[in-house]
Amino acid sequence: MKKKIRIGIVQGRLSNKVNNLIQSFPKKNWIKEFGIAKKIGFDGIEFIFDSLNSPLLSNRGRDKIKKIQSQTNLDIFSISCDYSMFKPLFGKTKKKTTQVALKLLEVCHELGIPRLALSLEDNSALLNKTHVKEAINSLKIITKKAKKYGLIVSLETSLSVINIKNLLKKVDSKILKINFDLGNSCSLGEDTPQAILELNSLIHSIHIKDRNILFGTTVPFGKGDVDFNECFKSLKMINFKGDIVIQGARGKNHIRTAQNYLKFVKRLIKNNNLK
Repeated sequence: MKKKIRIGIVQGRLSNKVNNLIQSFPKKNWIKEFGIAKKIGFDGIEFIFDSLNSPLLSNRGRDKIKKIQSQTNLDIFSISCDYSMFKPLFGKTKKKTTQVALKLLEVCHELGIPRLALSLEDNSALLNKTHVKEAINSLKIITKKAKKYGLIVSLETSLSVINIKNLLKKVDSKILKINFDLGNSCSLGEDTPQAILELNSLIHSIHIKDRNILFGTTVPFGKGDVDFNECFKSLKMINFKGDIVIQGARGKNHIRTAQNYLKFVKRLIKNNNLK
């Protein structure tokens, strides 16, 4: 049976902002988001981990997650470890963040979540050789445990295509993949459709957002510089079968915004015959 491309949404996009942040774990509304996402028509969500107070780290919290998953039959595509963006896998925080990632792999295994997503961008961008060396060592430890559980580890990174390939080569683990963000790639001035072709099977999942070039902010779909049609043509050419997760700009009405974004993505999938 041909695998169907699934569409999900990043947790928090179906709730009001927390502390005026564009992305954060919706502490008061995270359970309700499962039902909302299911009703809108999403196949799953990406669970945000940005604090050690997360329900992912308590038995009671994980029991709640199991219960709401069973009730809604909504998949959790991955745990997005935003914690690693603020406390990188290198420098003073490398040991602690590596231990957190290892714990989250155990959580993924327990809850049947197939992927742990880590960050090497923004506050955790690799800016020198020491960063690179230490991050590689951390990733080797993490991927070794992920392999034991049969899980995927994906990276969202601001590195160029050639440096992404070099990084993955040095870590040397087949389960280490890329979570490719269309908007972030565009904002860096990359030829995003070409980058997709060059990374090819290294891309395991897609974050879809729109941004302007020259490090522009996130804007509503179609209002930025991402050439979505060409990007989806490239996804078709590499026979992409992974998950597409919406991480778009927020709107005044988060439910209606999510519905419009879902229609936008479904149309791109249909027009490019990705199913």
